[in-house]
Amino acid sequence: MARNTLQKEIIHQMLCEMHNHPTAAMVYDRVHQAHPTISRSTVYRVLAQMAEEGIILRLGLAGSDSRYDGKTSPHGHVRCRVCGAVADVSWTPMAEPADTAGFLLEDCAVEYRGLCPACRQAAGEDRPAERRL
Repeated sequence: MARNTLQKEIIHQMLCEMHNHPTAAMVYDRVHQAHPTISRSTVYRVLAQMAEEGIILRLGLAGSDSRYDGKTSPHGHVRCRVCGAVADVSWTPMAEPADTAGFLLEDCAVEYRGLCPACRQAAGEDRPAERRL
């Protein structure tokens, strides 16, 4: 097995074990702990390559570094507006817009924003979660 393939498998496995939608730096820190010979540039390059190939998702969340997700099935994300925590949420795919302004639609990303349970508790918001959409 080629070294690059082994490194790619290690990086993919580490990402899939991380359910916090990590940045490339967070993935590198985790990989480096277990495999100190894998360089930062290798982790960044492999993540970009896997995202391009559709093996993983690259989340372009507004106001945030790119985050990565090993779960590629259709789903949305929710991000805490205080601490930046990201979690998966189920969602029903939307109908394609009637007018695409000439664009060929290839993908759709859904991101909800709000307060995570830890930040709600820290803010003294102990009432049940509610929607403000």
